[in-house]
Amino acid sequence: MDFPLGLGKMTSVQNDSFKQHSFSGISIIIRTLNESLFLRECLIGIQSQKIDASIQLILVDSGSIDNTVSIAKENQCEVLNISGQDFSFGRALNLGITFAKHDLIVVISAHCTPVGERWLADLVRPLISECAEMSFGRHLATSDCRSSESNYFAEKFPNLGGYKLKPLLNNGNSAFLKRLWEVRCFNEDLPAQEDMEFALWHMRHQKARLYYSSKAEVVHYHNDRNKTLLNRLYRESCVEYYLGQRSLGQTLFFLIMIPYYIVKDFESARKKAVLYRAIKGILAYRAVQAYAYLRASFGYKNFIQGKDN
Repeated sequence: MDFPLGLGKMTSVQNDSFKQHSFSGISIIIRTLNESLFLRECLIGIQSQKIDASIQLILVDSGSIDNTVSIAKENQCEVLNISGQDFSFGRALNLGITFAKHDLIVVISAHCTPVGERWLADLVRPLISECAEMSFGRHLATSDCRSSESNYFAEKFPNLGGYKLKPLLNNGNSAFLKRLWEVRCFNEDLPAQEDMEFALWHMRHQKARLYYSSKAEVVHYHNDRNKTLLNRLYRESCVEYYLGQRSLGQTLFFLIMIPYYIVKDFESARKKAVLYRAIKGILAYRAVQAYAYLRASFGYKNFIQGKDN
């Protein structure tokens, strides 16, 4: 692997002081591939946070050919490079955390923008107060995304926060203690859900606690075309089956509930006054979702073994 390192400056943002537990600071890891459309807004959001802590920004890029890297360097990121051939979600994170200087690790997607100036404080608060060892925040859909996608986010990331008994860690907006990673890092072989597998292992073997910080919100720019959506949902579902976090029964229940989800999507589209334009997209989204889940229930073993990629 080729890991050239471009060093940027450390940034320090002021104002929200944590006194419950001493820590060196926060290292924020961002994985990128051609993310120039959203990255600048993401970094501006990070730099606007009110928190009395030293912040290290690390960007792990896997071969961007747009302005991603230059935007990162302009915004004081340390830039690491990993080749697309060697990339996996877990491997990119492990590389970034290897260069992390602080006790607290935060991971945010390059196409997620923090909401408000308290996002970071709310995300790491469970760790600082020693209530949990891992946390993740809420994802909000964009106003122009498909109604189905908006409802998907609302179902997956509800208003009410609290402890989670299932390994629902989501590295689009997450935080965890570096010492967990030092005991056991991210699985580099999984094609998706490296966050879920990491949380599952540490919850089982380290008795680590996972907290959902619903106030730590990001806007998630995620309006995939149907083919991209299918590939993503299929890949994620296969790993969930492999980890024992999804069952055929759950998939069948989802299939039974599809009419309910479609009606709910129609209602959301009606409130936006876009119902007639949205009907085709809603039906396509739910059809893709159903096919991905059903296909994964029968094909996940081949997918994990690399026979169906």
